[in-house]
Amino acid sequence: HYDLQENIGVVVAGRRRFTLFPPDQVANLYMGPLELTPAGTPISLVDPASPDLDRFPRFAEALAVAETATLEPGDAIYIPFHWWHAVDSLDPVNVFLNYWWSPAPAGMANPYDALLLALFSLRTLPPDQREAWRVMFDHLVFRTGGDPVAHLPPDVRGVLGPPDAETFARMRATLLQSLSQPA
Repeated sequence: HYDLQENIGVVVAGRRRFTLFPPDQVANLYMGPLELTPAGTPISLVDPASPDLDRFPRFAEALAVAETATLEPGDAIYIPFHWWHAVDSLDPVNVFLNYWWSPAPAGMANPYDALLLALFSLRTLPPDQREAWRVMFDHLVFRTGGDPVAHLPPDVRGVLGPPDAETFARMRATLLQSLSQPA
């Protein structure tokens, strides 16, 4: 699975082995259904300790870039946002303490909700329309070409300007209104 926040964990008792995969390995990790997860975040269907490479052949690519660490009592590990990880308890008794945080601005929507909305609204569009939306997301959201509104005066940038509590509230209200409309 992965965590939706930054994570530092400390082994208090016992030993644990961590296997971490960078976010770009998602296609090689064979993610399970989004809505059937034990902790709310997607999980890989592959058992990293005994992978079935006939069923999950791309997992070998993920293993090639995986990072592993065995932690003893007093050891800590930083697990970056969205890094997939498997954790094995190596002793009968384990105590592990986590500290999660997010540098994202307070008040913003959960990006996981945006993923679900994108699956709902974009996934089944014709390929040319999906491509047009991909270009729009790259431009406005991921800003692959730099600041997409640098040409606009700051007072007219609206939701494309710097985020603040008022902008987040306005966007949330617009989305709630849109989602409450009958299909």
